[in-house]
Amino acid sequence: MIRGIYTSAAGMLVETMRQDQIANNLANVDTTGYKQDGMVFKELPAMRIRRINDAKLYPPRPIYKYPRIGKIGTGAIADETYTRWEAGKMSYTGNELDVSLDNEKAFFIVDGKNGIRFSRDGSWTLDDEGFLMDSNGDYILGEVLGDEERNSGVLINDDGSVNAEFQRIQVGLGKKCTIDEEGRVLLDNVAEYRVVTGIASERRAFRKEGSNKFVRAFGNVTRAETNFLPGYLEKPNFSVVEEMVRMIEVSRAYEANSKVVQSHDNLLDKCINSVGTTRR
Repeated sequence: MIRGIYTSAAGMLVETMRQDQIANNLANVDTTGYKQDGMVFKELPAMRIRRINDAKLYPPRPIYKYPRIGKIGTGAIADETYTRWEAGKMSYTGNELDVSLDNEKAFFIVDGKNGIRFSRDGSWTLDDEGFLMDSNGDYILGEVLGDEERNSGVLINDDGSVNAEFQRIQVGLGKKCTIDEEGRVLLDNVAEYRVVTGIASERRAFRKEGSNKFVRAFGNVTRAETNFLPGYLEKPNFSVVEEMVRMIEVSRAYEANSKVVQSHDNLLDKCINSVGTTRR
């Protein structure tokens, strides 16, 4: 009976973690370029069950193989979390500073408080000094037209050092800023910058930092070949309805495990207070 309590409690802990993750996904339903998080679980070692008196056979029978009734699970634990990298749906806004990437493996390179980061957030604005920024307040990095010929295909080396020349894109005050399908930043219809996009050597090299940015964990980052979609924003890559269904599943699974714990508690109560009582 005690084993059943621990097994059900492990299931309740797992469902709590799933609920937190689903709630985080739902909280980012309006976050541009958000990537859905998922979780992988694994079963704790199962125990083989034998008949209760097989070990008490007399005389000893070394050749006799005790029959096994089956296995009993001992619960589950969270093994790892993962990120779904598929691109979300593109939503047309018509805003001249909104842009999305056609290549789902490509990322914008931004300059944040903690250094260079990667993002799919194409909802851009201009700050008071005329710098191009995303919705998180990170500066969009680009290169002056002509520098891309001098920059190699590797933008960031394995050791994290920058192997190219790019800078914050400063539009200036009073100038009209637009972005074309090649990623060029046009100031008063004159192309001056090109937005830098990167791609990791392996998807696992990008790991989430916060809710909508990624940091390079290992490997190099090369220049991404992609088209730009001006006037479009990338929506989160999950369905709200499916996430709500998952939330209901978690709630029911948690409730089922809690009822199992209550049942075992009632059985223990009867064993101790009813069956186990001594009468004179």
